[in-house]
Amino acid sequence: MIIRNIITVRHWISTRLKKILPILSILMVCWSCEEVIEVKLKDESPKVVIESFITNIDNPFMVKITKSQGFFDQSKFSTVKNASVQLQYLSVKENLIEKGGGYYISSKTKAMPGRAYTLKITLEGETFVATAELPNPVPIDTVYFQPAVFQTDSLNIFIGFRDPATIENYYRIRLYRNRRYAVNDYFLMTDAFSDGEKMIAPVYYRNFAPGDSIVAELLNLDRSTWRYFKGISESIQQGVNSQAPGNPPSNFTGGALGIFGAWNSSCYRIIIPRSAGKK
Repeated sequence: MIIRNIITVRHWISTRLKKILPILSILMVCWSCEEVIEVKLKDESPKVVIESFITNIDNPFMVKITKSQGFFDQSKFSTVKNASVQLQYLSVKENLIEKGGGYYISSKTKAMPGRAYTLKITLEGETFVATAELPNPVPIDTVYFQPAVFQTDSLNIFIGFRDPATIENYYRIRLYRNRRYAVNDYFLMTDAFSDGEKMIAPVYYRNFAPGDSIVAELLNLDRSTWRYFKGISESIQQGVNSQAPGNPPSNFTGGALGIFGAWNSSCYRIIIPRSAGKK
């Protein structure tokens, strides 16, 4: 009886091994194989990158010209020398002065709202052209503070202004706290659903405290500048995990990257009262 049981057990084990061994062989092959995936990035030649904004601020009008670099190239950007840079408006054609480091500076241009400006750059046999129109200023008329939702000892800021009617407007808000830039994000908005109305821009994600000195700046942007900032903002939000990182949209002809943009700035200065936010 014992012998018969032993034979039966051996037969059961032999049968099971015949079924299991092929599976184990397949798994061992899979574990021993390692697939190498090569990612081929397109190695494009460097492109001209131009960045310039014409504004109502009295700082000298400047143009910066560099060359783009590869995705894994961590070296410094290559600045551009000996470019012909010309700013055109009305019947004026002003040639900008090269100051080194890729910078070209105007000696006399003072921007006027409602005026269109054309930037023309000639470099290494190529010409790049972009046009921007300086919008009118939109003044801030209201700034107030309310307690933060989850941090009752800090305040959120609300910025109010009247949107000009019948024209498309594109805005960006910049905030300064105690003489330092307080908001690193691009706070962008449009009047798509508020044309001609009173607009209130709440900034919930930055906190302020009583006694802080605040400067709220409202930039009225031309459309190309708004799209450029929006592209940068989206790239920052997507981060390094973005499957298809790209450049923000450019308004230059000729294939150059970058922007020739325009904005009109208005500021509102306030010191947060000690009583702000108290119920």
